[in-house]
Amino acid sequence: MLGAKERVGLTLCLILSFCTSLAWAKCPTLTAEVYGQIQCTFKPDYKVLVTLIFKKNQLEASAEETALDLHDDSFRGRIGFDTFTSYNPLTGGHQCNRQPTSVLVRLVSAEGAEWDRKVLKFPSDFAYDEKIGEYKLKSSLILKGWCEFKCCGGSSAPR
Repeated sequence: MLGAKERVGLTLCLILSFCTSLAWAKCPTLTAEVYGQIQCTFKPDYKVLVTLIFKKNQLEASAEETALDLHDDSFRGRIGFDTFTSYNPLTGGHQCNRQPTSVLVRLVSAEGAEWDRKVLKFPSDFAYDEKIGEYKLKSSLILKGWCEFKCCGGSSAPR
């Protein structure tokens, strides 16, 4: 028969082991690689922002954005996402099926003005590389900066 101290110790041990199993989720973090080029003129302080959308009616502003570096007229970057959705304490199993429904890629100025955007379907616009756990864009993305048009004698360059 266990005394009061032993019961408290055993209960504490069970609680800690339960919390420890939750802390070390067994779900992988996957990545999506996005790459492409910018056509036409853009300023050096422009950014390519990538947003992973996980729900159909998710507001763009509610999602985390990742800024990709621009090198000359091209961009490339990897965006990680956690696949953990839930934990079942009875079975000790982790559900690992969270993935984005789409990927929003935007070209924006330093002031936040949007010049172009593309929405990529996930996972159909990507190919999955199982060896490294990464989704790679199937084809290069083209974003357009300011393109000079020869119409009506006027033009408006980026400021």
